[in-house]
Amino acid sequence: MHTKYLVSIVLLALLSSGCSTRTAYLSGLELRRAQCDKLTDLQELQRCRADARQSYEDYQRAQETLKPAQ
Repeated sequence: MHTKYLVSIVLLALLSSGCSTRTAYLSGLELRRAQCDKLTDLQELQRCRADARQSYEDYQRAQETLKPAQ
């Protein structure tokens, strides 16, 4: 629970400070990597690290595919 609270505070601070969406995304990845390092199961650790390596461009493409057609 503490980690979710910390992530929320960091993201709120980044977004309110006028930083770009890209900067906020990259900061979130850093927090995600830190969470991955706490995992003890090798498969979960590998999956987590793979998720935390997604580029911002790949993230944007994935978001575009989720948007409903207009």
